[in-house]
Amino acid sequence: MSLPTWAEQMKALHGVADALIAQWRPDGATEAETQDMNKLAFSILASGYLCRVYTDARRPVFMPLWNYAFNQGGPDPDYVYSTTEVDPNGVYEISGFRGTTRFVEITQQGFDMLSPDNSAGGPAPATHDLDDLTLGEDGSFRVILSAQRPEGHTGDWWQLAPTTRRLLMRKCSCDWINEVDARVAINRLDDPGEDMTPQETARRFADMAAWVEGMISFDMQLVRYYREHHGVNALVRSKKIDEMGGLPQQVYYDGIHEITDDEALIIETELPRSCRYWQALVADDRFCTVDWVNRQSSINDAQARIDSDGRFRAVISRRDPGIPNWLDKADYPWGVIQMRWNRASDHPDPTIRKVPFDEIRKHLPADTPVVTPQERAEQLRRRREGAQLRRIW
Repeated sequence: MSLPTWAEQMKALHGVADALIAQWRPDGATEAETQDMNKLAFSILASGYLCRVYTDARRPVFMPLWNYAFNQGGPDPDYVYSTTEVDPNGVYEISGFRGTTRFVEITQQGFDMLSPDNSAGGPAPATHDLDDLTLGEDGSFRVILSAQRPEGHTGDWWQLAPTTRRLLMRKCSCDWINEVDARVAINRLDDPGEDMTPQETARRFADMAAWVEGMISFDMQLVRYYREHHGVNALVRSKKIDEMGGLPQQVYYDGIHEITDDEALIIETELPRSCRYWQALVADDRFCTVDWVNRQSSINDAQARIDSDGRFRAVISRRDPGIPNWLDKADYPWGVIQMRWNRASDHPDPTIRKVPFDEIRKHLPADTPVVTPQERAEQLRRRREGAQLRRIW
């Protein structure tokens, strides 16, 4: 069989965005909404090239998956996500330098999320933490990942599950400017690797149209699941992400925000007695996190102001309410709210109430500070600086 031409490969992508628009806006989309979907589809195609076409289990490389350029699936702005394929029969060495970020976890996935034939999800076979490894004085580490411990190997070893097809790495940073991201490499030790054949490259590229449409469709369906089962302007502890392979020691709360420009939502919660990390974010109705480089659409435990009674309160609105814990939902009429507790001693359930925008301060402690427009501009400048200083590649 002859290899496809460039025109034939491009033709395979024809209609992807139109099909997605038909699902997203069945009653018709504006030109701006259509362009927004085109942008999203193109960005996910770019991610697919890096994570599926470029690299494979014979020559693995951790490649960037979700970030502010590949914004799909409700990325946590505090995480840098990267991924690589692995062969469950292979022997791999993962090495690098730990850095100073909050934590780094590598999850074995029993499915290949970048393959339209094997992207169903499911519980993760295992999740590993770099802090469980032997670290050198310079933060260096080296660990073997294989089905069986190599004979004579006395160093760190992680067992590779027979169902594992892909690794997903999350690097969590809460102080984006001052924390140093981990540097991580992966090598296959039992196979020197070989070039991907042109036929295999063509097949993987041919997968991209179905994968792009499938991934974005999946998230739109997930958002609608939350709307139907979790309700509007509510946060409910989610079992759905656990079923899809979320972090095993992380509890998620998901819900839907839907308010006018003259309304606001106030999130209020006690905090766990102890918790390695917690965070809240807002996303749009396709589960793309609201632009966190240029907007304060997420707040973590290092960025948040805790009230004098020990509770966390945040306000979701389109307009700036002039308080520290503002979650900017931008111009989206509705979308997702998400919170998470990571390795928490207990799991307080957050509450949400809708209030008139002009009455926000009546529902907040009297000592809630005022954030001036000048202070917000400086806050966003620092946020933008910090987002760019993360190692997303």
